[in-house]
Amino acid sequence: MDSVLGWPHSSFDESLARAVDAQRRSVLGTGAAVRLVGAAIFLVVTTALWLSGGADWAPYPPLLAPYVGVAGVLFAVRHRPEARWLGVVQSPVDVALVYGLQHLALPISPFPAGVAGFSLGLFALVVNLSGLTLRPVVVYGTALLASVAQGALMREAGVGWGAVVIAVITLFLVAAVKQYSTARLRMLAGALTRAEVDRALEARRSQEVEEARRTISRMLEEEHAKNEELRALQRDKELLTQFLIHDLRSPLSALTMTLGWMEQELPPGPLHESARSGLTVTARLDRMIADLMDVPRLEQGRLTPRMAPLDVSRLMEDVRRSLEGVARARKLTLDVVTPISLTLNVDSDLLTRVLENLATNALRYAPTGGRVRLEGGRDLHGAWVAVRNDGPPIPRELRPRIFDKYVQGDRELDTRRGYGLGLYFSRLAAEAHGGQLSVEDAPGWSTSFVVRLPA
Repeated sequence: MDSVLGWPHSSFDESLARAVDAQRRSVLGTGAAVRLVGAAIFLVVTTALWLSGGADWAPYPPLLAPYVGVAGVLFAVRHRPEARWLGVVQSPVDVALVYGLQHLALPISPFPAGVAGFSLGLFALVVNLSGLTLRPVVVYGTALLASVAQGALMREAGVGWGAVVIAVITLFLVAAVKQYSTARLRMLAGALTRAEVDRALEARRSQEVEEARRTISRMLEEEHAKNEELRALQRDKELLTQFLIHDLRSPLSALTMTLGWMEQELPPGPLHESARSGLTVTARLDRMIADLMDVPRLEQGRLTPRMAPLDVSRLMEDVRRSLEGVARARKLTLDVVTPISLTLNVDSDLLTRVLENLATNALRYAPTGGRVRLEGGRDLHGAWVAVRNDGPPIPRELRPRIFDKYVQGDRELDTRRGYGLGLYFSRLAAEAHGGQLSVEDAPGWSTSFVVRLPA
């Protein structure tokens, strides 16, 4: 009989199935709660908009009201065995609801293209919720249904095929990311089950001293083997990560080319501006991918900055322009203050990505209507560049750790935004220049990130 660490293989499979089933029931309960609360909020908001004179919101309450009832039933039976299958059925119901709502809203809306674009976010949310079933076929099936429905809405609104294709690709990318996180959850359940089996095996064999000695010896050998396997897996994981990051650039390049073509072909107007904004976003995504690839090289000291004279004022102005759309959307003031002539001998690409990371972080935390400033200068210790904002200050107890790998503030942990790599990369890039990145106090600003470079 096959065995896992001395236990029958069937026992391990049963334990794994129970662990996965427990996780599935837990996340399905979460999904039921999200559906119920979200549908109730949408019902209240759309009803209020309708009653306040918004005629184009009239189709929403009649469809949302029964859906709230269905979501309530699903939440009530979330702990029963039938809930597993109700969760599977719920995904196509979600797609049908979104399509029905938007289909009814399109003819009476003064902005049908906006309604169709709004649908993409709703369908992405539905695809994410389908991942809570822990079933790949449900995730990709929901993405397929959502793509068909989104395409139909966009064509009905008169949107071109290029935008439809981009929307479909977006939905399947959401499904792929969601499925990857689901697979990681199953792996975690398997690892926890294996640990449980190990503990039970050790307890059973501890009855006899001699047997325990042999068991410990064997376990030590196994642990050494596991360590070797873990090291090999770590190498494979890093290699796979590099491959995945590298492969991400292919669709990103295709998307950039498509947006570039759209920018050239579209007449001046909202769509032309959207294509231009998309090109700005894809450029930032490409630099983010470069950050991910460069972090291991910076950690190991294998990335040497390519030093060359650089006009810091021009660099900061380029960064400001690239983020101007984000600042405008949040009604933030984003300005640049540097001496007339501030030239530094630095790696232009690395310093650009550092400033973009810090500026993006500042824009995220600055309050609506607030200020963000890119600033540079020299003092007795050398040259410096800073990114300041008037958002919430960083707690002093967090400042020594804020630049460590995977460290995030409470707000990021609560909203699950970011992965704690942006500031870590920025610190490594500053140190590669022989400088340092720190949080400093500055008059009139609650938060200031300062990169100090050697004279």
